[in-house]
Amino acid sequence: MIIDANTWIGHWPFRSLPKRSARDLLEQMDRLKISKALVGNLNGLLYKDVHESNHELAAEIQRHADRLVPCALINPLYDGWRDDLRQCREKFGMPVLRLTPDYHGYALSDPCASELISEAHGLGMRVAFYWRIVDPRGRHWLDPGREADGALVEQVMAQFPEHPFLMLNFTRVLSRPDTQAPCLYDITYFLGRNGLLLMDHLAAHGAARFVLGTTMLMRYGSAPLLALEKCELSSKEREAILWRNIAKLIPELS
Repeated sequence: MIIDANTWIGHWPFRSLPKRSARDLLEQMDRLKISKALVGNLNGLLYKDVHESNHELAAEIQRHADRLVPCALINPLYDGWRDDLRQCREKFGMPVLRLTPDYHGYALSDPCASELISEAHGLGMRVAFYWRIVDPRGRHWLDPGREADGALVEQVMAQFPEHPFLMLNFTRVLSRPDTQAPCLYDITYFLGRNGLLLMDHLAAHGAARFVLGTTMLMRYGSAPLLALEKCELSSKEREAILWRNIAKLIPELS
């Protein structure tokens, strides 16, 4: 089994994506032999009413619930966001909240960010941080997204020591005391040096800290899988990264 922790459907306004639908995503997953995936809706990054994108996502993947597990996007500055979040969890069955503050006009240091995380935890959801959505070297000048401040992310996580977080598109493992719940990092940006960079991180932090993430349909998804093939891993370590770690964090993927 292979589970992808980091996929998207929808439109990206700053460049054309040749594949955008749930059906397109499933075709790419079949090509790479990926069994299941966590998926978000790119439309929600720039909708004024972000919750409209959650409705769209739930409707589009409804017939594919055996393979696609939806992730919520919520703007804590928008009126009624608590009701929207509850609907995402209780009606749409979304087990993960993805935080994208740059696109929704708030900062992780704002009280509303901690309120949003706390509310999600209260609903039994896991929370995902993004280091960045796209590489800043190719960022469109109107794209509000920036790289996250690692120290600020650490400060926010420290408010919730008993909760593990899903860390997406990060380029390094952040500091977190051993007394706090460990976080899971997708391997999307731990690639390089023909797979050796990923092997270095696995040696330093252990396979239990990593999950597969491809960032489809923003990108083609083969690079992380190819990098894993280059790594000298036991079958147990490979299984942990490919599916066991993320399935343990998010039982809805089991």
